[in-house]
Amino acid sequence: MRSFTPRALAIVLGAAAIAVVPMTPGTAEAAPPGLSAETAAPSCWAIKQQNPASPDGLYWLQTATLIAPQQFYCDQTTDGGGWVLIGRGREGWNFQYGGQGTPAEVRSTPDGTAAFRVAALPGDTVQGLLDGGRVDALADGVRIRRASTADGSVRQELRWKLADRKDWSWTFDAGHPLASATFDGAAGTGTTADTRGGTDLKRVWTTKSATKGYTRGFNFGAGVTGTSAATSYLWQYAAERNATPFAQVFIRPKLTSSDFRAVPDDGLPATTVTPLVSNRTSPTPWGVTGVVGGGTGEQNVEVQSMAVLGDTLYVGGKFEYVQRGAAGEKIPQPYLAAFDVRSGEWKPDFRPVLNGQVWDIQAAGDKIIIGGEFGDAATNTGGLAALDPATGAPVAGWSTKVSHTTLTTKALVRTLDQEGGWIYLGGTFNRISSGTPVTVGRAARVRASDGKPDGTWKPTFDGTPIELDATAERVYVGGHFSNVNGKPARKLAVLTTTSSPTQVAGLADQNWKPSTGDVQKQYRQVVREFGDRVWIGGSEHDFQAYTKDTFERVSGHITRAGGDFQAAAELDGVVYGACHCGDFVYNDASSYPTPTGWSNAHQITFIGAWDARSGAYLPNFSPILDARAGMGPWEMVADANGCLWFGGDMKAGAGGQWLGGFGRLCGTDHTAPASPSGLAVRGGVLTWGASESGARYEVLRDDRVIAVVSGTSYTDPAGGSHRYFVRAIDAAGNRSATTAVLAVEQQTVLIQDKASWRWNHDGADLGTAWREPGFDDSAWSTGQAELGFGDSDESGLIPAGQTPRPLTAYFRTTVEVADPSVYNRLLVDLVRDDGAVVYVNGTEIGRDNLPAGDIGYSTPALVGLQERADERARIRFEASAGLLVPGTNTIAVEVHQANAWSADLSFALGLTATG
Repeated sequence: MRSFTPRALAIVLGAAAIAVVPMTPGTAEAAPPGLSAETAAPSCWAIKQQNPASPDGLYWLQTATLIAPQQFYCDQTTDGGGWVLIGRGREGWNFQYGGQGTPAEVRSTPDGTAAFRVAALPGDTVQGLLDGGRVDALADGVRIRRASTADGSVRQELRWKLADRKDWSWTFDAGHPLASATFDGAAGTGTTADTRGGTDLKRVWTTKSATKGYTRGFNFGAGVTGTSAATSYLWQYAAERNATPFAQVFIRPKLTSSDFRAVPDDGLPATTVTPLVSNRTSPTPWGVTGVVGGGTGEQNVEVQSMAVLGDTLYVGGKFEYVQRGAAGEKIPQPYLAAFDVRSGEWKPDFRPVLNGQVWDIQAAGDKIIIGGEFGDAATNTGGLAALDPATGAPVAGWSTKVSHTTLTTKALVRTLDQEGGWIYLGGTFNRISSGTPVTVGRAARVRASDGKPDGTWKPTFDGTPIELDATAERVYVGGHFSNVNGKPARKLAVLTTTSSPTQVAGLADQNWKPSTGDVQKQYRQVVREFGDRVWIGGSEHDFQAYTKDTFERVSGHITRAGGDFQAAAELDGVVYGACHCGDFVYNDASSYPTPTGWSNAHQITFIGAWDARSGAYLPNFSPILDARAGMGPWEMVADANGCLWFGGDMKAGAGGQWLGGFGRLCGTDHTAPASPSGLAVRGGVLTWGASESGARYEVLRDDRVIAVVSGTSYTDPAGGSHRYFVRAIDAAGNRSATTAVLAVEQQTVLIQDKASWRWNHDGADLGTAWREPGFDDSAWSTGQAELGFGDSDESGLIPAGQTPRPLTAYFRTTVEVADPSVYNRLLVDLVRDDGAVVYVNGTEIGRDNLPAGDIGYSTPALVGLQERADERARIRFEASAGLLVPGTNTIAVEVHQANAWSADLSFALGLTATG
């Protein structure tokens, strides 16, 4: 007789049971927090509070905002511990929201000369560590630990307590305000760009400077020197002094919990990343170069206009050549050229002949319409033309021109837009003709089909319109004007599209807020309606979003240094704004040159991205671009392939990729992968069907992710009763919908499949006493399941004997249970050939392939099992765990043959208790 002490946890679904971790019920100790993904803690602080002996090192952290557990380096020593390292390095900090290096570099090499190359966590990860908390709510602020000696043996502790800052930003060089600052406990003053504590050793400045080769870091004052040695903890660019030390950046969110929401049984929906275009330019084999007539400034850039029609990109401006690559052939083709929108190859069949700059282009179905400074200089007419989109030849019968009767400068069309069969235009002209001249006041509209002017839509501007955007009900106009139709219009007007247009009252005339009080510097170069928002930008470095209906300001942004906005485009719910800017965008700011009321600052280089609905700046978009004269893009247009084209005096993209006046940034993956299928328990692990090539999988237990795996299986070391879900995540961070719930419960194996049993097959009728506790089975034989004969797979062989054989075989075992009350159900998995009845402590809990009613020694099974699959099938019974008693419990089984001539007999049984 054998007793068995339960020592295993299992998880099951349906009829499958699998052992996971050896453990005695009720004796498991909770794993220390943070030592595995499954036990991730909400913060380094929480780990330190629960286990004060926690040493410095790597720990797993997780918040609801962070989503999946990740490893971080925790300083558990300084000032009570609980600090998480978010960046480290010597010179070369870029202070970009996307971080530097990799998170693995940050955590695995926190200190030493190998850590000199800067690595910093992405801003989204830092936000995740804050779990929705404000940066200015960090009680201990931002901690910077920097070396103050060349050998790194002495470190200084700098603390910044940021003022009025909700979200994280790495742009310390933008000058974030401080509520307080200390150097080794002594007070300092200033901003994150320059903090001073009275001595050169107690100073930190983070801005770029020519004296340091524009290499940024957490620099000391001028009295602290360093060297250029690779191993020095104090680096110096040349003879500028102001040593740049090796520095570590920590924060200490004192989170002890996170709000993980319960996952419904049908799972979670798919989520996708913000559909930004790439930060890296796609190849453009051709470009445009040279500026006709030379010249400098904003009026003399290579590209001023772009449009897409079908598979063709049209590029206009003041360029002189089309050019293949940085050092390839240059072919004269001034002012206007065409390129394949997919390959970027030049289209040499499109060869328009123009004698002046192209300021704007509109694709109008079977033609392209251009506006600019070309035309007949003697009569001061021209400025407008319709061209064949394949050849560039003028469209027959379309000969509309503009002119100016009093100005000595050339008449020109500066801006175009198409709406409802009309081409709207603005510029420097007071007549427009397609036969009989029509007197106008710097704006007009003509039929797209034949160019005939509308003699009734004639607003009069007292200055030049620079940009217009026509919709079905409105025409937005920005420029240098101060009045429209004799009524005030401060550089921005919203007009009706009806005959005799008037300003739409209560919109721009009342509500738009310029960034400067100098009216002459309020002119608008961008005005575009995207959805229910109107975006405007221009002089004095501002870019603002307003509601369409009431023109209430949604958001405002100021760039510096540099920064007038010049173009805007919308793609996939993101607004891209272009400016001649290369430093910072101050969000929620409203004034220039000194931004006030700003909530945060991020980097911007020529193009920024904003959420089209909320107006929020999207700092993960930060392309690397360079411009010949720093003018940046003056036009942007999206194509049908998800790419954003931009043109100006652009000369290089990421990695120094050559750009000839224009370039493109193509869409990133923002499509959710397919959901995994068939989540189940197989062979001791959770398994599921693959989603797509290259996908990883997040395993959710109850309300949170506990693991990210590259395969399609996972074993949870925790065991216990849980709800599981799995979803796919791709390289871009898009997540599929999860599977539906897989309910899993803790189970204790009481009898294993291959347990040892007492058995009797001698042909005696044992009545009913044999199945009761206390029955003396000491004379019975003993064997390991599977027991039986005739199938050659038995572990315990029962002699078959001669036919006719006994109809019934008896089996007994016992199991020790200390406390039956911890269990709810009993699960029996039975192998039988042919029929069987199972008893627990003398009470029947199930039978199979036997008739109802009393079962006797001579009762045959209902059916003789012939198929191998039927003989091997496991039959599941369930019973109340209330049948168990403290101490010894008896399990008894009688197996019946269909007849006395049966050639085989099989028996095995597994018993599991759920708790």
